[in-house]
Amino acid sequence: MDLGIWAIVGFSLAAYAVVGNDALQTLGTFINSNRRHHWTVLFGFAAAILVATFTYGWIVNGGDPSYGRLANTSKYPPIAIEWYHCLPPLVLVLITRLGIPVSTSFMVLTIFASVGGLGSMIEKSLIGYGLAFAVGLGIWLLISQTLEKWFEENDLASHVPMGLIGVVGTAFFLSQYYLFGTIERASVMWIGIGITLAVEAVALLLAFNRGRGLYWVVTQWATTGYLWSIWLIQDFANIFVFLPRELSVIQGFGAVAVIVFFLALTFANAGGPVQRILRTKTNVIDIRSATLIDFAYASLLFFFKELSDIPMSTTWVFLGLIAGREYGFALTREAVRLTRAVIDTAEDLAKAFIGIVVSVDLAVGLPLFAQTVSGNGSSLADAFPSDGFKIFVIATNIALIPVFLFAFSQPEDHPEHKRRNFAMGTVVMLMTLFGLNFAFPVLR
Repeated sequence: MDLGIWAIVGFSLAAYAVVGNDALQTLGTFINSNRRHHWTVLFGFAAAILVATFTYGWIVNGGDPSYGRLANTSKYPPIAIEWYHCLPPLVLVLITRLGIPVSTSFMVLTIFASVGGLGSMIEKSLIGYGLAFAVGLGIWLLISQTLEKWFEENDLASHVPMGLIGVVGTAFFLSQYYLFGTIERASVMWIGIGITLAVEAVALLLAFNRGRGLYWVVTQWATTGYLWSIWLIQDFANIFVFLPRELSVIQGFGAVAVIVFFLALTFANAGGPVQRILRTKTNVIDIRSATLIDFAYASLLFFFKELSDIPMSTTWVFLGLIAGREYGFALTREAVRLTRAVIDTAEDLAKAFIGIVVSVDLAVGLPLFAQTVSGNGSSLADAFPSDGFKIFVIATNIALIPVFLFAFSQPEDHPEHKRRNFAMGTVVMLMTLFGLNFAFPVLR
Protein backbone atom coordinates (compact mmCIF):
# COMPACT_ATOMS: atom_id res chain seq x y z
CA MET A 1 0.00 0.00 0.00
CA ASP A 2 1.31 3.43 -0.96
CA LEU A 3 1.76 5.97 1.80
CA GLY A 4 0.27 9.43 1.44
CA ILE A 5 2.24 12.54 2.31
CA TRP A 6 0.08 13.24 5.36
CA ALA A 7 0.61 9.72 6.68
CA ILE A 8 4.38 10.22 6.42
CA VAL A 9 4.23 13.65 8.06
CA GLY A 10 1.96 12.39 10.85
CA PHE A 11 4.15 9.37 11.49
CA SER A 12 7.31 11.50 11.64
CA LEU A 13 5.78 13.97 14.08
CA ALA A 14 4.40 11.14 16.23
CA ALA A 15 7.77 9.37 16.25
CA TYR A 16 9.60 12.48 17.41
CA ALA A 17 6.98 13.46 19.99
CA VAL A 18 6.43 9.97 21.43
CA VAL A 19 10.15 9.19 21.75
CA GLY A 20 10.90 12.64 23.16
CA ASN A 21 8.03 12.62 25.65
CA ASP A 22 8.31 9.04 26.83
CA ALA A 23 12.09 9.05 27.23
CA LEU A 24 11.26 10.29 30.75
CA GLN A 25 9.37 7.12 31.69
CA THR A 26 11.50 4.42 30.12
CA LEU A 27 14.97 5.84 29.74
CA GLY A 28 14.95 8.74 32.19
CA THR A 29 16.50 6.93 35.16
CA PHE A 30 18.92 5.22 32.75
CA ILE A 31 20.09 8.58 31.37
CA ASN A 32 20.24 10.22 34.81
CA SER A 33 22.35 7.52 36.44
CA ASN A 34 24.73 6.97 33.49
CA ARG A 35 25.85 10.53 32.82
CA ARG A 36 29.48 9.44 33.00
CA HIS A 37 29.02 7.58 29.69
CA HIS A 38 28.90 9.39 26.36
CA TRP A 39 25.36 9.62 25.01
CA THR A 40 26.24 7.59 21.92
CA VAL A 41 26.94 4.50 24.06
CA LEU A 42 23.53 4.77 25.75
CA PHE A 43 21.84 5.48 22.43
CA GLY A 44 23.43 2.45 20.76
CA PHE A 45 22.11 0.18 23.51
CA ALA A 46 18.56 1.59 23.29
CA ALA A 47 18.55 1.57 19.48
CA ALA A 48 19.58 -2.11 19.33
CA ILE A 49 16.70 -3.10 21.61
CA LEU A 50 14.26 -0.98 19.59
CA VAL A 51 15.24 -2.66 16.31
CA ALA A 52 15.09 -6.14 17.89
CA THR A 53 11.66 -5.50 19.45
CA PHE A 54 10.24 -4.16 16.20
CA THR A 55 11.69 -7.01 14.13
CA TYR A 56 10.29 -9.70 16.43
CA GLY A 57 6.82 -8.13 16.50
CA TRP A 58 6.78 -7.49 12.76
CA ILE A 59 7.66 -11.13 12.01
CA VAL A 60 5.39 -12.78 14.61
CA ASN A 61 2.36 -10.56 13.84
CA GLY A 62 2.54 -10.81 10.06
CA GLY A 63 3.77 -7.30 9.34
CA ASP A 64 1.82 -5.56 12.13
CA PRO A 65 4.29 -3.58 14.28
CA SER A 66 1.68 -2.57 16.89
CA TYR A 67 1.61 -6.03 18.54
CA GLY A 68 -2.16 -6.22 17.97
CA ARG A 69 -2.95 -2.98 19.85
CA LEU A 70 -4.79 -1.62 16.78
CA ALA A 71 -6.39 -4.91 15.73
CA ASN A 72 -9.85 -3.99 17.07
CA THR A 73 -11.13 -2.10 14.01
CA SER A 74 -14.43 -1.23 15.70
CA LYS A 75 -12.58 0.90 18.25
CA TYR A 76 -9.56 1.92 16.11
CA PRO A 77 -10.77 1.79 12.50
CA PRO A 78 -8.22 2.22 9.67
CA ILE A 79 -8.89 5.59 8.00
CA ALA A 80 -7.40 7.70 5.24
CA ILE A 81 -4.93 10.13 6.85
CA GLU A 82 -5.83 13.78 6.24
CA TRP A 83 -3.95 16.94 7.13
CA TYR A 84 -5.82 17.45 10.41
CA HIS A 85 -4.71 14.05 11.71
CA CYS A 86 -1.17 15.48 11.85
CA LEU A 87 -2.11 18.27 14.24
CA PRO A 88 -2.29 16.18 17.48
CA PRO A 89 1.33 14.94 17.19
CA LEU A 90 2.36 18.50 16.24
CA VAL A 91 0.69 19.80 19.40
CA LEU A 92 2.40 16.99 21.30
CA VAL A 93 5.79 18.14 19.97
CA LEU A 94 5.10 21.67 21.24
CA ILE A 95 3.83 20.50 24.64
CA THR A 96 6.83 18.21 25.01
CA ARG A 97 9.13 21.21 24.59
CA LEU A 98 7.34 22.79 27.60
CA GLY A 99 8.20 19.77 29.75
CA ILE A 100 4.61 18.60 30.26
CA PRO A 101 4.24 14.81 30.80
CA VAL A 102 1.38 14.37 28.33
CA SER A 103 -0.07 10.95 27.63
CA THR A 104 0.92 10.21 24.06
CA SER A 105 -1.74 7.49 23.87
CA PHE A 106 -4.49 10.03 24.48
CA MET A 107 -2.93 12.79 22.41
CA VAL A 108 -2.23 10.68 19.31
CA LEU A 109 -4.75 7.82 19.37
CA THR A 110 -7.84 9.76 20.46
CA ILE A 111 -8.50 11.26 17.04
CA PHE A 112 -8.41 7.76 15.51
CA ALA A 113 -10.54 6.10 18.20
CA SER A 114 -14.29 5.76 18.54
CA VAL A 115 -15.95 6.98 21.74
CA GLY A 116 -15.86 3.38 23.00
CA GLY A 117 -12.16 3.17 22.25
CA LEU A 118 -11.51 6.40 24.15
CA GLY A 119 -13.45 5.13 27.15
CA SER A 120 -11.51 1.87 27.17
CA MET A 121 -8.18 3.73 27.09
CA ILE A 122 -9.18 6.06 29.94
CA GLU A 123 -10.46 3.20 32.09
CA LYS A 124 -7.39 1.02 31.63
CA SER A 125 -5.06 3.99 32.16
CA LEU A 126 -6.72 5.09 35.38
CA ILE A 127 -6.64 1.53 36.71
CA GLY A 128 -2.96 1.54 35.74
CA TYR A 129 -2.33 4.73 37.74
CA GLY A 130 -4.09 3.36 40.82
CA LEU A 131 -2.33 -0.01 40.74
CA ALA A 132 1.08 1.59 40.08
CA PHE A 133 0.53 4.06 42.95
CA ALA A 134 -0.31 1.20 45.34
CA VAL A 135 2.70 -0.83 44.20
CA GLY A 136 5.06 2.15 44.52
CA LEU A 137 3.70 3.07 47.94
CA GLY A 138 3.90 -0.50 49.23
CA ILE A 139 7.43 -1.17 47.99
CA TRP A 140 8.97 2.07 49.21
CA LEU A 141 7.20 2.00 52.57
CA LEU A 142 9.12 -1.22 53.12
CA ILE A 143 12.51 -0.21 51.73
CA SER A 144 12.86 3.57 52.17
CA GLN A 145 14.27 3.20 55.68
CA THR A 146 16.18 0.02 54.95
CA LEU A 147 17.43 -0.69 51.44
CA GLU A 148 17.22 2.87 50.09
CA LYS A 149 18.94 4.21 53.21
CA TRP A 150 21.66 1.59 52.79
CA PHE A 151 22.10 2.72 49.16
CA GLU A 152 22.66 6.30 50.35
CA GLU A 153 25.23 5.29 52.97
CA ASN A 154 27.22 2.79 50.87
CA ASP A 155 28.74 3.14 47.42
CA LEU A 156 28.38 0.69 44.53
CA ALA A 157 31.61 -1.16 45.32
CA SER A 158 30.69 -1.89 48.94
CA HIS A 159 28.81 -5.08 48.15
CA VAL A 160 28.25 -7.41 45.18
CA PRO A 161 24.77 -9.02 45.39
CA MET A 162 25.88 -12.25 43.75
CA GLY A 163 23.06 -14.16 42.11
CA LEU A 164 20.59 -11.25 42.07
CA ILE A 165 20.23 -11.19 38.28
CA GLY A 166 20.10 -14.97 37.99
CA VAL A 167 17.56 -15.53 40.77
CA VAL A 168 15.18 -12.73 39.77
CA GLY A 169 15.39 -13.51 36.06
CA THR A 170 14.93 -17.25 36.53
CA ALA A 171 11.99 -16.73 38.88
CA PHE A 172 10.41 -14.39 36.32
CA PHE A 173 10.57 -16.84 33.42
CA LEU A 174 9.48 -19.81 35.55
CA SER A 175 6.47 -17.91 36.88
CA GLN A 176 5.44 -16.76 33.41
CA TYR A 177 5.47 -20.35 32.15
CA TYR A 178 4.11 -22.32 35.11
CA LEU A 179 1.91 -19.79 36.97
CA PHE A 180 0.63 -17.17 34.53
CA GLY A 181 0.86 -18.95 31.18
CA THR A 182 2.14 -15.87 29.35
CA ILE A 183 5.00 -17.99 27.98
CA GLU A 184 3.43 -20.90 26.10
CA ARG A 185 6.50 -22.90 25.04
CA ALA A 186 9.04 -24.41 27.41
CA SER A 187 11.81 -23.69 24.90
CA VAL A 188 11.15 -19.96 25.18
CA MET A 189 11.31 -20.20 28.97
CA TRP A 190 14.66 -22.02 28.87
CA ILE A 191 16.07 -19.51 26.37
CA GLY A 192 15.07 -16.69 28.73
CA ILE A 193 16.65 -18.43 31.71
CA GLY A 194 19.81 -19.07 29.68
CA ILE A 195 20.10 -15.39 28.73
CA THR A 196 19.55 -14.43 32.38
CA LEU A 197 22.33 -16.73 33.60
CA ALA A 198 24.66 -15.44 30.85
CA VAL A 199 24.04 -11.85 31.99
CA GLU A 200 24.71 -12.94 35.59
CA ALA A 201 28.02 -14.48 34.53
CA VAL A 202 29.06 -11.32 32.66
CA ALA A 203 28.14 -9.17 35.67
CA LEU A 204 30.22 -11.32 38.05
CA LEU A 205 33.15 -11.45 35.64
CA LEU A 206 33.23 -7.65 35.35
CA ALA A 207 32.68 -7.16 39.08
CA PHE A 208 35.63 -9.28 40.17
CA ASN A 209 38.01 -8.35 37.37
CA ARG A 210 37.37 -4.66 36.70
CA GLY A 211 35.39 -3.24 39.61
CA ARG A 212 32.80 -4.42 42.12
CA GLY A 213 30.39 -1.62 41.22
CA LEU A 214 30.05 -2.95 37.66
CA TYR A 215 27.67 -5.66 38.89
CA TRP A 216 25.01 -3.01 39.52
CA VAL A 217 25.80 -1.35 36.21
CA VAL A 218 25.08 -4.58 34.34
CA THR A 219 21.95 -5.11 36.46
CA GLN A 220 20.59 -1.70 35.56
CA TRP A 221 21.36 -2.06 31.86
CA ALA A 222 19.61 -5.45 31.79
CA THR A 223 16.59 -4.00 33.61
CA THR A 224 16.49 -1.03 31.23
CA GLY A 225 16.49 -3.42 28.28
CA TYR A 226 13.53 -5.26 29.81
CA LEU A 227 11.65 -2.01 30.46
CA TRP A 228 12.41 -0.45 27.08
CA SER A 229 11.23 -3.51 25.13
CA ILE A 230 7.98 -3.84 27.12
CA TRP A 231 7.27 -0.12 26.73
CA LEU A 232 7.82 -0.32 22.98
CA ILE A 233 5.32 -3.18 22.73
CA GLN A 234 2.76 -0.97 24.51
CA ASP A 235 3.46 2.29 22.66
CA PHE A 236 4.36 1.29 19.10
CA ALA A 237 0.63 1.73 18.38
CA ASN A 238 0.92 5.48 19.08
CA ILE A 239 3.47 5.87 16.29
CA PHE A 240 2.37 3.30 13.71
CA VAL A 241 -1.33 4.30 13.81
CA PHE A 242 -0.53 6.62 10.88
CA LEU A 243 0.68 3.75 8.72
CA PRO A 244 -1.05 0.68 7.24
CA ARG A 245 -1.76 -2.14 9.70
CA GLU A 246 0.58 -4.40 7.71
CA LEU A 247 3.91 -3.02 6.53
CA SER A 248 6.29 -4.28 3.88
CA VAL A 249 9.98 -4.77 4.62
CA ILE A 250 10.90 -1.39 3.13
CA GLN A 251 8.05 0.43 4.87
CA GLY A 252 8.67 -1.22 8.22
CA PHE A 253 12.42 -0.81 8.49
CA GLY A 254 12.30 2.61 6.84
CA ALA A 255 9.92 3.66 9.63
CA VAL A 256 12.26 2.18 12.26
CA ALA A 257 15.15 4.21 10.81
CA VAL A 258 13.11 7.40 11.35
CA ILE A 259 12.38 6.43 14.97
CA VAL A 260 16.04 5.61 15.61
CA PHE A 261 17.06 9.02 14.25
CA PHE A 262 14.72 10.81 16.66
CA LEU A 263 15.90 8.56 19.49
CA ALA A 264 19.43 9.78 18.80
CA LEU A 265 18.26 13.39 19.10
CA THR A 266 16.64 12.59 22.45
CA PHE A 267 19.82 11.05 23.86
CA ALA A 268 21.94 13.90 22.52
CA ASN A 269 19.62 16.27 24.40
CA ALA A 270 19.96 14.21 27.64
CA GLY A 271 16.28 13.27 27.63
CA GLY A 272 14.80 16.67 26.84
CA PRO A 273 12.73 19.10 28.93
CA VAL A 274 10.33 16.45 30.31
CA GLN A 275 13.32 14.97 32.16
CA ARG A 276 13.01 17.81 34.68
CA ILE A 277 10.10 15.98 36.35
CA LEU A 278 12.23 12.98 37.23
CA ARG A 279 15.10 15.11 38.51
CA THR A 280 12.82 16.55 41.23
CA LYS A 281 12.17 13.10 42.74
CA THR A 282 13.99 11.54 45.67
CA ASN A 283 17.25 9.62 45.09
CA VAL A 284 16.87 8.83 41.36
CA ILE A 285 20.56 9.41 40.56
CA ASP A 286 21.74 6.28 42.40
CA ILE A 287 21.97 3.48 39.85
CA ARG A 288 20.59 0.93 42.34
CA SER A 289 17.48 3.01 43.08
CA ALA A 290 17.03 3.60 39.36
CA THR A 291 17.15 -0.16 38.79
CA LEU A 292 14.37 -0.75 41.31
CA ILE A 293 12.17 1.88 39.65
CA ASP A 294 12.78 0.46 36.18
CA PHE A 295 12.07 -3.13 37.22
CA ALA A 296 8.83 -2.22 39.03
CA TYR A 297 7.65 -0.09 36.08
CA ALA A 298 8.52 -2.75 33.50
CA SER A 299 6.72 -5.45 35.48
CA LEU A 300 3.60 -3.29 35.70
CA LEU A 301 3.64 -2.70 31.94
CA PHE A 302 4.16 -6.41 31.37
CA PHE A 303 1.10 -7.15 33.50
CA PHE A 304 -1.07 -4.72 31.54
CA LYS A 305 0.31 -6.02 28.24
CA GLU A 306 -0.95 -9.47 29.15
CA LEU A 307 -4.20 -8.16 30.66
CA SER A 308 -5.62 -6.93 27.33
CA ASP A 309 -4.67 -5.54 23.92
CA ILE A 310 -6.38 -2.21 24.63
CA PRO A 311 -3.93 0.71 24.28
CA MET A 312 -3.28 2.59 27.51
CA SER A 313 -1.33 5.55 28.80
CA THR A 314 2.04 4.33 30.00
CA THR A 315 2.60 7.89 31.24
CA TRP A 316 -0.14 7.46 33.83
CA VAL A 317 1.36 4.17 35.02
CA PHE A 318 4.75 5.83 35.41
CA LEU A 319 3.33 8.87 37.23
CA GLY A 320 1.42 6.56 39.58
CA LEU A 321 4.52 4.55 40.42
CA ILE A 322 6.66 7.65 41.04
CA ALA A 323 3.87 9.27 43.10
CA GLY A 324 3.50 6.17 45.27
CA ARG A 325 7.27 6.07 45.72
CA GLU A 326 7.36 9.72 46.86
CA TYR A 327 4.56 9.08 49.37
CA GLY A 328 6.51 6.08 50.67
CA PHE A 329 9.48 8.36 51.33
CA ALA A 330 7.28 11.12 52.79
CA LEU A 331 5.60 8.78 55.29
CA THR A 332 8.85 7.29 56.56
CA ARG A 333 11.39 10.13 56.36
CA GLU A 334 11.39 13.56 57.92
CA ALA A 335 13.54 14.91 55.08
CA VAL A 336 10.71 14.35 52.56
CA ARG A 337 7.60 16.25 53.62
CA LEU A 338 4.10 14.92 52.94
CA THR A 339 2.95 18.40 51.90
CA ARG A 340 5.57 18.55 49.16
CA ALA A 341 4.71 15.02 48.00
CA VAL A 342 1.01 15.91 47.68
CA ILE A 343 1.80 19.07 45.74
CA ASP A 344 4.22 17.29 43.40
CA THR A 345 1.71 14.51 42.76
CA ALA A 346 -1.07 17.00 42.08
CA GLU A 347 1.11 19.00 39.70
CA ASP A 348 1.99 15.88 37.68
CA LEU A 349 -1.66 14.77 37.61
CA ALA A 350 -2.81 18.23 36.61
CA LYS A 351 -0.45 18.33 33.65
CA ALA A 352 -1.52 14.85 32.58
CA PHE A 353 -5.17 15.91 32.91
CA ILE A 354 -4.49 18.87 30.63
CA GLY A 355 -3.20 16.44 28.04
CA ILE A 356 -6.40 14.36 28.17
CA VAL A 357 -8.65 17.41 27.76
CA VAL A 358 -6.60 18.80 24.88
CA SER A 359 -6.65 15.36 23.22
CA VAL A 360 -10.44 15.07 23.44
CA ASP A 361 -10.90 18.65 22.20
CA LEU A 362 -8.71 17.95 19.19
CA ALA A 363 -10.56 14.71 18.45
CA VAL A 364 -13.91 16.53 18.58
CA GLY A 365 -12.93 19.81 16.97
CA LEU A 366 -10.54 18.91 14.16
CA PRO A 367 -12.98 16.84 12.05
CA LEU A 368 -15.61 19.59 12.39
CA PHE A 369 -13.07 22.22 11.39
CA ALA A 370 -11.92 20.16 8.40
CA GLN A 371 -15.49 19.67 7.18
CA THR A 372 -16.21 23.37 7.53
CA VAL A 373 -13.08 24.36 5.62
CA SER A 374 -13.82 21.88 2.83
CA GLY A 375 -17.36 23.24 2.49
CA ASN A 376 -19.06 19.93 3.30
CA GLY A 377 -20.99 21.41 6.20
CA SER A 378 -20.95 20.20 9.79
CA SER A 379 -22.94 20.32 13.00
CA LEU A 380 -22.18 19.86 16.67
CA ALA A 381 -24.53 16.90 16.76
CA ASP A 382 -22.10 15.00 14.53
CA ALA A 383 -19.29 15.50 17.05
CA PHE A 384 -21.20 14.30 20.11
CA PRO A 385 -22.70 10.83 19.70
CA SER A 386 -24.46 11.14 23.08
CA ASP A 387 -25.53 13.79 25.59
CA GLY A 388 -23.32 12.15 28.19
CA PHE A 389 -20.23 12.62 26.04
CA LYS A 390 -21.16 16.27 25.47
CA ILE A 391 -21.47 16.84 29.24
CA PHE A 392 -18.11 15.15 29.77
CA VAL A 393 -16.37 17.43 27.23
CA ILE A 394 -17.95 20.59 28.65
CA ALA A 395 -17.23 19.66 32.28
CA THR A 396 -13.58 18.77 31.67
CA ASN A 397 -12.99 22.01 29.76
CA ILE A 398 -14.47 24.05 32.61
CA ALA A 399 -12.23 22.21 35.07
CA LEU A 400 -9.26 22.91 32.80
CA ILE A 401 -9.02 26.56 33.94
CA PRO A 402 -8.24 26.03 37.66
CA VAL A 403 -6.20 22.92 36.84
CA PHE A 404 -4.04 24.89 34.41
CA LEU A 405 -3.51 27.71 36.92
CA PHE A 406 -2.40 25.25 39.58
CA ALA A 407 -0.17 23.17 37.28
CA PHE A 408 1.94 26.18 36.30
CA SER A 409 1.94 28.08 39.60
CA GLN A 410 5.39 28.75 41.04
CA PRO A 411 5.89 27.46 44.63
CA GLU A 412 7.27 30.00 47.10
CA ASP A 413 8.69 29.73 50.60
CA HIS A 414 5.92 31.69 52.32
CA PRO A 415 3.93 29.28 54.55
CA GLU A 416 0.58 30.73 53.45
CA HIS A 417 1.47 29.99 49.84
CA LYS A 418 2.48 26.44 50.79
CA ARG A 419 -0.85 25.85 52.52
CA ARG A 420 -2.70 27.22 49.50
CA ASN A 421 -0.75 24.96 47.18
CA PHE A 422 -1.40 21.99 49.45
CA ALA A 423 -5.15 22.63 49.41
CA MET A 424 -5.27 23.28 45.67
CA GLY A 425 -3.14 20.24 45.01
CA THR A 426 -5.49 17.99 46.95
CA VAL A 427 -8.52 19.41 45.13
CA VAL A 428 -6.90 19.02 41.72
CA MET A 429 -5.93 15.44 42.47
CA LEU A 430 -9.47 14.53 43.56
CA MET A 431 -11.03 16.39 40.61
CA THR A 432 -8.84 14.48 38.20
CA LEU A 433 -9.51 11.05 39.67
CA PHE A 434 -13.24 11.48 40.22
CA GLY A 435 -13.69 13.28 36.91
CA LEU A 436 -12.14 10.41 34.99
CA ASN A 437 -14.13 7.91 37.07
CA PHE A 438 -17.29 9.78 35.98
CA ALA A 439 -16.21 9.33 32.39
CA PHE A 440 -16.39 5.53 32.47
CA PRO A 441 -20.17 5.15 32.05
CA VAL A 442 -20.27 8.15 29.72
CA LEU A 443 -17.65 6.89 27.27
CA ARG A 444 -19.25 3.57 26.37
